[in-house]
Amino acid sequence: MASISLSSVPSNLAHRAAIKFHPLKSSMVCKAVLDNQVGVNSDTSLSAVWRNYSTETKVQRQVISAGYNGSASINLDVGPLLQLVEDIVKDKSEAESTQKSFRFDFQELQQRTSTLIPGLSQLIHKITCEISYDCPEKGTAHERANSLLALLSNYSPDAKIVLVLAAFAIRYGDFMVTVNQYTNKSDRFVSSLVLLKQITGTLENENTLKSQTAVIKDIINTLLGTVYYIIELKGFRSWNNILSEIRINEIIYWMFKTVIHCGFTISDLCSGYTLSLNEKSELAVSTQKIRYYYEQLTTRITIYRKREEEIRVTADYQELLGFLRFPPASNIEILYYFISSSIDSKILYNPGTKVSTSLRFFQDRKVLILYSSFAIETFQDELTFLERFYNNTHTRFGYEIVWVPIADQKTVIDEKRYNAIISKMPWYTLTYEAVLQVNRGLVHLLQKDWGFTGKPMLVVLDERGQVVRQNALLMLHLYGEEAFPFTQEHEIQLLTKISTGMQFLLVQIDATISQWVKSKDQYVCLYGGDDIEWCKGMVQLLTTVTQAANIKVETAYVGRNTHHKDTVEATLKAFREAKLGHSFEYSSSTVFWERVQKYVVHFGSHDVSEVSEGFLSWASSLLTFDKSRDSWVAIGNADHILVFRGSVFVSGLKLISSKLEQWKREANRVNFLQVISEWLKSVTNKQEKHCHELEIVGNPALIKGDMRCPTCNEPMQVAMLYRCCK
Repeated sequence: MASISLSSVPSNLAHRAAIKFHPLKSSMVCKAVLDNQVGVNSDTSLSAVWRNYSTETKVQRQVISAGYNGSASINLDVGPLLQLVEDIVKDKSEAESTQKSFRFDFQELQQRTSTLIPGLSQLIHKITCEISYDCPEKGTAHERANSLLALLSNYSPDAKIVLVLAAFAIRYGDFMVTVNQYTNKSDRFVSSLVLLKQITGTLENENTLKSQTAVIKDIINTLLGTVYYIIELKGFRSWNNILSEIRINEIIYWMFKTVIHCGFTISDLCSGYTLSLNEKSELAVSTQKIRYYYEQLTTRITIYRKREEEIRVTADYQELLGFLRFPPASNIEILYYFISSSIDSKILYNPGTKVSTSLRFFQDRKVLILYSSFAIETFQDELTFLERFYNNTHTRFGYEIVWVPIADQKTVIDEKRYNAIISKMPWYTLTYEAVLQVNRGLVHLLQKDWGFTGKPMLVVLDERGQVVRQNALLMLHLYGEEAFPFTQEHEIQLLTKISTGMQFLLVQIDATISQWVKSKDQYVCLYGGDDIEWCKGMVQLLTTVTQAANIKVETAYVGRNTHHKDTVEATLKAFREAKLGHSFEYSSSTVFWERVQKYVVHFGSHDVSEVSEGFLSWASSLLTFDKSRDSWVAIGNADHILVFRGSVFVSGLKLISSKLEQWKREANRVNFLQVISEWLKSVTNKQEKHCHELEIVGNPALIKGDMRCPTCNEPMQVAMLYRCCK
């Protein structure tokens, strides 16, 4: 019996690079393959093959252009069939390591196939006849492929291919059963069957048998990889457009033809039929073709996945916007978008109680959703602050917090690391599996509309699922427990109760200064800058002026607003060594500047009022002076605060010291802050050459209307600033 060795068919990447060709130029590649593979060197003998191939190509195009319906109405549950095919064609380890989404345990597989296969058995039998040369009346491979296209025309593309692969698996499996049993020479039944079929030589030649079955398995693996791509693409919303782009009918035709040629090879091995030279060459051509399509899909699948993700994100985003405009009756539907796309599964886990539950546990409850990047440990201060608030209030106020980490699609999520992170949290978290199901439309909303950058963001939903606050952390830092329930109405009430003075600014920052602020008969002077000599001179002048009027003022150095920890700590240390009086610790200085930043964003997001204008005025001035590396002074008491550029303040003090008697009379007759403000006005008008430049860390979109200059009250221009982490 003649045998064919397909071992030289390209299977590695070096060979595969050679098959990225235009279909019309494929004969050159196939000729090279055949010369090496079959050992035919005669141009005369090959010319007939290529003439035949060229003629058939025209017919193939007619078949393909006839247009079998790529969006046919009959869809099948192809998962069980694919697993059966893999279990038959692949080794056990190979089958279990591929496409785990289609792997079922035996009991489930038996249950699913018991209702699927009986209705398809007759169809699969017909396909088996088409791909086997035991039925020679079926014609050439092209004619058989044409018959299969007609037979399966009403099936979806993935179903077409899987049904043909299932039929081939039966044919291949029958042959391999005979091969495996033949190794037991005592089995007279198998030995007699082999003798009757006259395939003893094939089975005795172990090396040839292994090489040819290995090539067939390699081809089938390529076909399986192709069908997995098609199954994935079929689930895309742009599937109808993809059908024409990938030329699905051509792919199906060549996949059918490849399976048919593999079936012919099985016949060559097990039934005494001998493949002709033309049939051997066609197998090489079909193999090249299907690998070409597989590699094209491998290249394009990334593009399609990205496009599908964009379509899905846009659709989910628009749907989410609709829910936000017109909230549903139950908060569960909103939580489906804001937490995870699984409602009934136990996706919520409480590390404290070790209890898992579903989203329905949150039904009709207030829910605070903590969003952040996976690197939440880098925001330990924020976590500690929120944990203290949660432990003190969540039972009393009747709410729950759930952490939902947000990651881009390139982020590799390590399960062990994730479980280690959530084990330290007192509130609900998502299970590892649920993290992968976070709605991408939500991520788009958080990043595009709500200014999410990876830093912790606490979104507040009421019992009906309405968004009460996009980020409650800001309000929580400013008002503490009094911020709950974070509604706009409640915030307006809080605004009417607070003053624009130092008490609200310095609460819980520095114990010593907090005591100063509480005293009604003294004032507090905060100052900053890098020049120690200037600071020393300013403190001495201020002491002289205030003591002359018998006014008690305590001073404290704050430090600069910078993310360079070493720089700030070095400056604070230098001031302590200079013994200029009280100075902030690094942690207090950091909290101070973060709070000032929050004031600008928070009060800038409200309609202009007396309170918000007061906070915006001095807070933006502080940030401006510090940003320009100028020295500055903030002086006030619990209810009021004044902020000056350092040079202006010192010039004003010098003016006062030159007229101490007049100063003493006015300071004892009128409010101290009012008097010093009047004295410094004249100096301010002379020295201020330019107005403010303000840098805001956060989402500028939260600020309503124009940000106005605290000096000239004109609208400030907006500029973009990019800053690295160093």
